[in-house]
Amino acid sequence: MADPLEALRRPIVPLDPDPSFTIRLRSHLERALVEGDEVMPALESPSRTESTNVTPPADGDIAFFSLHVPSADRARAFYGEVLGWRFGDPMEPGGYDRIVNLSLPGGVWDGEGVPGVPNPGVHLVRHVADLAASSAKVRALGGTASEPEVTPYGSRARCTDDQGNGFALLQHPPGVAQSAQNGERPGDLAYITIAPGDEQLAATFYGGLFGWQFRPGSVEHALQVEGPTPQTGMWGGTGRPNVMLMYRVDDVAVAVAKVRALGGEATDPAQMPYGVTSDCVDDQGMAFYLGQL
Repeated sequence: MADPLEALRRPIVPLDPDPSFTIRLRSHLERALVEGDEVMPALESPSRTESTNVTPPADGDIAFFSLHVPSADRARAFYGEVLGWRFGDPMEPGGYDRIVNLSLPGGVWDGEGVPGVPNPGVHLVRHVADLAASSAKVRALGGTASEPEVTPYGSRARCTDDQGNGFALLQHPPGVAQSAQNGERPGDLAYITIAPGDEQLAATFYGGLFGWQFRPGSVEHALQVEGPTPQTGMWGGTGRPNVMLMYRVDDVAVAVAKVRALGGEATDPAQMPYGVTSDCVDDQGMAFYLGQL
């Protein structure tokens, strides 16, 4: 006898996976393994998670960063001791080690070089809502942008600005929240200083690309950038690293002692209007700042 309910059956149609749910789940699992965080919130349905009041990233906000260094092993040892960074399995083959305990994703890289990014140096990947439209803007403003490539974390284009500085654009899946302006936990990015060469040319390029506004900084050739997260400034001229990052620490004096003990350089802590800072260089020649904010 035929099943009388057979006529009510509907064909099985596979659902498209939600990439934003996958990213959130992976992030929660990593933090649970490294720090013991609660895992269950990541298992909520995507619709419930996306219905919360989440501020999405703005165009130009940092999606993630990578330190390009001669040796990833040395970088792991140095920054693990100074900043407490912990590392997971590589996200990409070829020398990229992910930092898993930061508010903003990051990593260290000792693989093939990226155009416009020195070694040692910092590669910044920035959020955009529409990768094709933003890539077209890069080209129209005198820069270069590769064809989009699909990665485990979204669609990406490798770019250079009109002065040859390298960066990347990432169209991230929906559901990703904007990060804190100056970081949240020890080891987080607190501030970004970009030395693009000519700061006025850079203001025209990045203002046209992301809609950023600029006001004079506290020193010659400096501009404070209004718009991106984390907080960002530009410092024109020559002889400076293309990108310098400031990292949050609970105690600058303790961190400075660790930098020096590990073969790096660090100035004595200095009181600034926004906190206590030190100018540092790691054991591979990468310049950075420490900030007790």
